[in-house]
Amino acid sequence: MQTQLTRLSPFAPSVLTFGLALSLATGCADDVSTEGSDEVGTETDSDTDTDTETGESGSDTETETETETETGVTEIIVAGEVTDFFTMQGIAGADIAVIDMPGFETVSDDEGKYSISGLPPETELFFRIDGDEESYWGGIRPAMTPDMDTDDLQLGLVSNALIDTQLGYLQMQNMDVEADETKAVTIVRLLHPTATEEGATVTFDPPLPPDTFYGVGADDLPVLNTTEILSGLLPFWVAFNLDPAELGTYSVSVEHPTRECTVLHPQFPTMPRYVTLIDVSCPPMD
Repeated sequence: MQTQLTRLSPFAPSVLTFGLALSLATGCADDVSTEGSDEVGTETDSDTDTDTETGESGSDTETETETETETGVTEIIVAGEVTDFFTMQGIAGADIAVIDMPGFETVSDDEGKYSISGLPPETELFFRIDGDEESYWGGIRPAMTPDMDTDDLQLGLVSNALIDTQLGYLQMQNMDVEADETKAVTIVRLLHPTATEEGATVTFDPPLPPDTFYGVGADDLPVLNTTEILSGLLPFWVAFNLDPAELGTYSVSVEHPTRECTVLHPQFPTMPRYVTLIDVSCPPMD
């Protein structure tokens, strides 16, 4: 959902906003694991801050595949669909693997569906997704696996066209902005859009140089070099042209004037020509 192509597509801001809205409201909301929970699924937030979590565990299929020991389940199946962030169409033939865990690989079927068995429960994993490079950037999706089988861990890929659109708009603000396909992108997304009413501020460590990050303003348009997220429609912030790095090199925190925000996966790996999605929970105060 972000920058990094040397190609420039001078799309209108309205097209950019429409594309980003779709990718946030639908395709991006595919993998959410709340802090310390055993759920994998989708979380969204309405205008009244009513949280909805799906994907509690796929209980109808778990008994045939789980390995039971005296301490409980030791292996689970994780399944779902790989989709295009913009169109929400399934992506066939996407290669899926777990970073730093050889042997856990699969390929999405003709409808974009996939399944990986034998994964450890209640474990932080980083899924790597590779589609057609001529059409998509690769994706890195953090997840906390649940304690039983799940069939709704949705994985998504960002198209070259959508990245070009955003880059084009950033270059309207500063023609000196450049993008590098050998670098990485990270998207920080608020799971509770109403948190942007008072603004949320992102801190990225180590600090980023100018013209390599942006947030979305209250008018729902990208704002280069801001650390604030002010858009309820597009509640995200993006870092681009990041050096590829191992887990632990980069970290993210988010502050809010009245809410406590928790970054679900505050440390993450980055890879050349991959987009890493980091979700942040900022629920309303009771």
